[in-house]
Amino acid sequence: MSIPTPHPITSVRSVAIAVEDLPVARAFYRDLWQLDLVTEEQGRSYFGSGCPSNYIVKLRQNDVAGIELTTFDVQDRAGVDLLFERVVRSGTKIIREPGERPEFGGGYSCAFFDCDGRAIELATEVEQRAHRPVERGESRPKYISHVVFNTNDVNRAVSWYGEVLGFKISDWLQNFFCFMRTGGWHHIVAFAQSRHTSLNHVSFELNGVDEFMRGTGRLKRAGLEPLWGPGRHGAGDNTYSYYQEPSSGFVMEITTELIQIDEEHGWTPKVWGTTPEEQDQWGTANAFDELVLAKLTPASDPVLWTPPRV
Repeated sequence: MSIPTPHPITSVRSVAIAVEDLPVARAFYRDLWQLDLVTEEQGRSYFGSGCPSNYIVKLRQNDVAGIELTTFDVQDRAGVDLLFERVVRSGTKIIREPGERPEFGGGYSCAFFDCDGRAIELATEVEQRAHRPVERGESRPKYISHVVFNTNDVNRAVSWYGEVLGFKISDWLQNFFCFMRTGGWHHIVAFAQSRHTSLNHVSFELNGVDEFMRGTGRLKRAGLEPLWGPGRHGAGDNTYSYYQEPSSGFVMEITTELIQIDEEHGWTPKVWGTTPEEQDQWGTANAFDELVLAKLTPASDPVLWTPPRV
């Protein structure tokens, strides 16, 4: 069955992260990242942002850190069912068939492992929450912009997400990094060739360049220097400041002004290089060196091929 237009997947809804020190991670996302602590239960903390999603980050205390689940928003139940049929035909391992979602906020969803063993959920009809929209000048996140994964076979991952879930290629960095989309945003997911299969980073959207710079400055005043940034990427044209979360060690990014693609006028993927000008149009960021690369390419995720705990 072909995938309709517009694509059923609209965005990244949330990420569920296992952390080794929940109080430390909770303080990072609440106090520094300025997410809203929505609720806590049984060793789990749920955080919302300046959007109606009931949460965008879930933390769970665990012996080892890992990305337990990545959830994509889907327009409706028909979209979940259609994509699930394609997933089944791909032969991958199924975690949960379409049905009532057994998570905070409920809804309708299915879950499965992608070709690299990441737990993926497709969800719709999840409860929304009363929230305070981000105001002008505020440096708190609105929502998750995109997620980047490391993979030991970038071509396999790109093919799987394209052929099974219908993602489109937007651009490449040489032959080792691919940006993929389902709608107008340049990318909601990307894949980086690596020795390890793990998280590269999660990116959070701020309200604009002023708010982005205020956020970078606020974190600096709090003693948190960017791992890389502030700068402005060539591919995607979005701003970036990357930081390492202290409990899991995972990298989080604040960003804004990712370009939108007008599908009606067509889009030809470009192969970008890695010159300093292409990495940072502004020329304001520190050099992308071996230290930065090491933080963005941690060891393989120990929770791959592990069903998420709910």
